[in-house]
Amino acid sequence: MNDIQAEHDGDDDIGEGSEETIGYADAMAELEQILRDLEGDDLDVDMLASRVERASLLIGLCRKRIGAARVQVERVVANLDSDDDEYGVDTDSEPEADGG
Repeated sequence: MNDIQAEHDGDDDIGEGSEETIGYADAMAELEQILRDLEGDDLDVDMLASRVERASLLIGLCRKRIGAARVQVERVVANLDSDDDEYGVDTDSEPEADGG
């Protein structure tokens, strides 16, 4: 297994040479900086491959975080739906208009 795969296999550890845990917002900020660097006129060709590699790792982390958030939201919604069923709340019907 190469270094990139080893770093990528860790949950949120995507450090460059050292292990670090990075949040979604920080990963996105770093991706935006990498993009600006790649679009700039003073691109260091020697750093190009490593920056693209880092971007790939960050994108993977962001996708993983989004997927985890989606699952968590689905669980919360499912719990809300089961609570509604438990208390006899009809979530499928339209609210009744006030006759007043």
